[in-house]
Amino acid sequence: MNENLTIKFWGVRGSHPTPGGETVRYGGNTACVEINAGGHTIILDAGTGLIPLGRDLVKRARQAGKALHATLLFSHLHHDHTQGFPFFAPAYNPATRLSLFGPGTSEQALEELLTRNQMPPAFPVTLRDMNAAKEIRSLNETDIIRFEADGPRLGKPDPAGLSIRLMKSHAHPGGVYIYRIEWQGLSVVYATDTEGYVGTDRRLAAFARGADLLIHDAQYSEDHYRGLNGWMSTQGYGHSTPQMACELANAAGVKQLALFHHDPNYDDTTVRQLETQAQALFPAAFASREGLEVTLCPKPAVAIPVAGRTAYEKRPEGF
Repeated sequence: MNENLTIKFWGVRGSHPTPGGETVRYGGNTACVEINAGGHTIILDAGTGLIPLGRDLVKRARQAGKALHATLLFSHLHHDHTQGFPFFAPAYNPATRLSLFGPGTSEQALEELLTRNQMPPAFPVTLRDMNAAKEIRSLNETDIIRFEADGPRLGKPDPAGLSIRLMKSHAHPGGVYIYRIEWQGLSVVYATDTEGYVGTDRRLAAFARGADLLIHDAQYSEDHYRGLNGWMSTQGYGHSTPQMACELANAAGVKQLALFHHDPNYDDTTVRQLETQAQALFPAAFASREGLEVTLCPKPAVAIPVAGRTAYEKRPEGF
């Protein structure tokens, strides 16, 4: 089994898709990130980036001669994080197994909302018409997802296996789930749609402590956020600036920071400028872009002398 943990960005925009010549480098699709570890496929959010990912997953499953089983985690249920799901090709294949998890006030709340999103006359194809085998479940903040050979289960984390913890943040209208994916001593934290606090978000800093990669909302420039130079202020909208993301990354001691959820008004040049500003505060920061892959590799066990005996530990590699 491949011990690496891989991350691929399929959609990195916030609010709404923004195709065109001025967004070619970073892409115009809304939020969707694929993570592969331990033979399992995890998808974070279902923005329009889910549509090309779905086509790619169908192709991969056909080449492998295997049915697809994927786990889709919703951070929250605003349109830019769900709008790709009705067009997710694997969901129409009866051989596909999908495990869908996300926020909700009851165990059935997520299924009820997804049903309403695809209810005529707003959309012609209902959730029931999507023929894949679907497990749909709302999560509580105390839930932990662990992965076994046949897929995800709720229960205690397996230190040697793949598991996901979550934290509910109230720094976005309606609240949002932030996920921490852990595998073989490696960790990725997905913190989209969150707004920084004065002195940073201490709860999130503790949750993200030591992560190998932090994917953090960085939608607005400082001028935009503060309402300067012709922009309307976006304070209280539930989104951060690159400076807020860097402050959190430094407080949490993460190894690498991906700026995420770029504003649809920003062209490639603007996003690149924000990336440069962030790197002055946190050198291992980068602006996420469609098609970018990040591979995290565990180091082999190394001998460490401990009181007359030899112990072994795994240390994650750098990037």
